[in-house]
Amino acid sequence: MLRGFSSKLSILASVLIGTSTGLSAAEGPLSIEQYVEIVLRSHPVVSAIKATDESAAAERKAARLIPDPVIEVSGARGRLTGEDGARGTEASYSITQSIPWPPSFAGAIRAADRAAETLQAEGEEARWELMISARRAFASLLYARNLAEIARSIEVDALSLKNLTDRRAELGESREAERIRTTVEWLRRQRDALAAERRAETAERALRILAVEPLPHPLVISGDLPGGPIREVSEYVMLDRLMAQNPRLRAARSQAAQQQALLSAARRGRVKELDFAFYRTEEVDKTSNGFTIGLSIPLWNANRGEVSRAAAAAALAEASVGRAQVELQAELESRLNDLEVTAGQVGILQTEIMPAAKRSVELVRLAYEEGETSLLDLLDAQRTFRETQREELDARFALGLAIADIQLLVGPEFDPWR
Repeated sequence: MLRGFSSKLSILASVLIGTSTGLSAAEGPLSIEQYVEIVLRSHPVVSAIKATDESAAAERKAARLIPDPVIEVSGARGRLTGEDGARGTEASYSITQSIPWPPSFAGAIRAADRAAETLQAEGEEARWELMISARRAFASLLYARNLAEIARSIEVDALSLKNLTDRRAELGESREAERIRTTVEWLRRQRDALAAERRAETAERALRILAVEPLPHPLVISGDLPGGPIREVSEYVMLDRLMAQNPRLRAARSQAAQQQALLSAARRGRVKELDFAFYRTEEVDKTSNGFTIGLSIPLWNANRGEVSRAAAAAALAEASVGRAQVELQAELESRLNDLEVTAGQVGILQTEIMPAAKRSVELVRLAYEEGETSLLDLLDAQRTFRETQREELDARFALGLAIADIQLLVGPEFDPWR
């Protein structure tokens, strides 16, 4: 029988609670919280997320820096004109500092801040995806091991039925054909059990690969696939969460705001920058000091090309925000529908179909042992019960995947049981 089939605990219920604890082989079974913590600690994507945060900080810092000053030094040998002109060394020194035009400089800072927010949103999206991938891998291993357990239970049932038929054949209470049939059925179920165990081994290898760091051998895990009734999920509340928290949408909005800031900077940047220079010149017959101010005049160019490009980019970014909103809203509605359907299927299977199938196989087996029904009826009842078990397991796994899909949209903390 499946372990914990009657338990209210679900993998995604525990998945959605973000508490974290350390893990060692001596601390017992590996829980979903521990596994997610391991993945978030060891996977290379975490380093990429950290680098993204550092890049965002660098964007903000770089935008606030002004150009370095330029120092020019020159030397020469000269003399006064005329036959007896005095000779001497001439030198000149200058220091030039460019100051960005304040309006365009402020716009560039705003654009850099929005670019940093885009990078941070992309990093958060990568973190969400990594967490959900870890949860899916853990749920897949639970699913595969439960399937293997069902297959082993079917094999045990087939062996028990074979032994019972063997005894009845020896007593002359059943035909040899029934004995052969139960033997063939048992061999088939042996083959199915071996295949299910191999699938569970494959799921465990995938789990270990995603964890990167070594996990205990043998790997013992705790938790169960989701089941039981879920609370009513408000589509309006979920839509609000989507609009406020979804990293893809936040990144699109930040990009649109960045392009607007760049457009503002381009319009105000018709005057590029102010150049201030102090100089000193030492000639043969004189020494002079002075300063210069340089200012571009928006006459022929007036930054019109850059303004046009920035305006087009801003319009495109704003359209991308609208498209992302429509696509994400449609996806959320579809995922919520999947959640409702799968939760309903799980409820019907657990409360109505499974108890009936279990009771049916018990009654038919009792009748077969008393000689009141045929082997075919018993095999059919057992097959129906095990198929119902698999359907329930499939439905619970689908429920877990439906929850994970919604978590990718509104955040890993989403929990339909809270």
